[in-house]
Amino acid sequence: MSKENRLISFTALVFVLITQFSYALSAQIIEAKIKIESKTPTVIEIQGVNLDADSLQNVKNFSFTQSYAGVENLGERVSDVDLSDENKRKIEYKKLIAGEFLAEKPFVFWNYKVKADVPTNYAAMSRVSWISAEQGILMFGDLLPQFNTKNNAKIRAKISFELPKGWKIASSEKKSGENTENTFEVSDVEKAVFYIGKNWREREISVGNSKINFIISGERQFSDAEAFQMADEIFGFYLKMFGAIPNQKAQIFLGKFPAEATFGRWEAETRGASITIFSAEMPFKTQSLQRLHEQLRHEIFHLWMPNNLNLSGNYDWFYEGFALYQALKTGVAVNRLRFEDFLDTLARAHGIDSLQSQKVSLIEASKNRWNGANTQIYARGMLAAFLCDVAVLRASKGKNSIADIFQQIYRTHRQPNPQREGNSAITDILQTREELRPIIEKYIKGAENIAWQTDLEWFGIESAEENFQTKLKVKAKLNNRQKDLLDKLGYNNWRKLSESSR
Repeated sequence: MSKENRLISFTALVFVLITQFSYALSAQIIEAKIKIESKTPTVIEIQGVNLDADSLQNVKNFSFTQSYAGVENLGERVSDVDLSDENKRKIEYKKLIAGEFLAEKPFVFWNYKVKADVPTNYAAMSRVSWISAEQGILMFGDLLPQFNTKNNAKIRAKISFELPKGWKIASSEKKSGENTENTFEVSDVEKAVFYIGKNWREREISVGNSKINFIISGERQFSDAEAFQMADEIFGFYLKMFGAIPNQKAQIFLGKFPAEATFGRWEAETRGASITIFSAEMPFKTQSLQRLHEQLRHEIFHLWMPNNLNLSGNYDWFYEGFALYQALKTGVAVNRLRFEDFLDTLARAHGIDSLQSQKVSLIEASKNRWNGANTQIYARGMLAAFLCDVAVLRASKGKNSIADIFQQIYRTHRQPNPQREGNSAITDILQTREELRPIIEKYIKGAENIAWQTDLEWFGIESAEENFQTKLKVKAKLNNRQKDLLDKLGYNNWRKLSESSR
């Protein structure tokens, strides 16, 4: 064989290997059809098939998520299960508990129904699947079976929908072909979110190389344009901080609760590239706008952390508490919050933490977040983030801040870097800074009372107890060092923005 022919043959072989490898990475493991009828919209009929049996393990187990984020008894919604082999021959099974079944032998085809009533618990509405007469949210993490895969690979799926007439569907997942309006290629079933319904408005916002599809359902005191502008502003701010975009396509769904809710009530969840917010109105338009900005600052941050980090385990103290602090600081940076509001929020968090009769470390609290530790994680986590921020600012004389920590964590642990346990990965990076080691030992790994008087004094902030409440305020007289450090926290940001807008 000539050198030229050998080269052609070798090139062809490489092409075949690359093609096969790419197919192995992208081929679907399961396929499912989801059917919703207008007569009984809360009953979802699902038909599925295992396309790649070699990727699945123990295909005799047919089970569903039992609980998620404090929402229990999800398996009780599943009924009318039917399993069959590759020739569509029925396979018998035993029902072990609600939502968990054991087949006599491996199955290929599976059918079942899910009764997706609107949750009576408002907290569940942004976290699990449900359908009302006019809208619904489908989260495949609780809607589809939980299959085990070899090497813990993500479940890839081809999903098609049959919806009531006039209903629309929206998702950040890729559509399967140009002429397949309701068919999608899902890259990770656990993170897939679909919104269905009618009478919503939407706009696509371009930020860098990414697109955000913003959907609004129901009438609001503020205009759609005001909401879209907020999302654009916040996404752009975090893009500048991280220097990279985690998703080429993200989506935000802002809906109203399907039942009456008290003023100011809201629930949110950011899963994968999808942000879901259900929110009741505030008494006044300005308050509603302020609340929406607060929600978006926190939830959009989650697109980077933790959703695009390859970390495992319960490190909620970081991705909730530290995210809450950064959202607060972002509000000051874009002139949506006064510095006094910034201090008031920190003071309230300190008050909440001080009232905890049985303190545990943030790492321990994160293990029991949905069993009563949620408030502690947010309050103490935000205080730990603030102390880290002021410690870094102080040690670097204002040259570095908590933003540098976020950037380092994101560079080190973003997808597709190797997976690590979240608590050790985060604390390992924090411990590289000598000034943060006492904070880690006392407040993150330890459960000591927050002692921040020295830190506050260094920044020219006074703390006092008034009517059993913590109050923070900036001192009347500041030295030059305090002025410079306060400036880095955002003390004079409103003045800078006012001057730049002239």
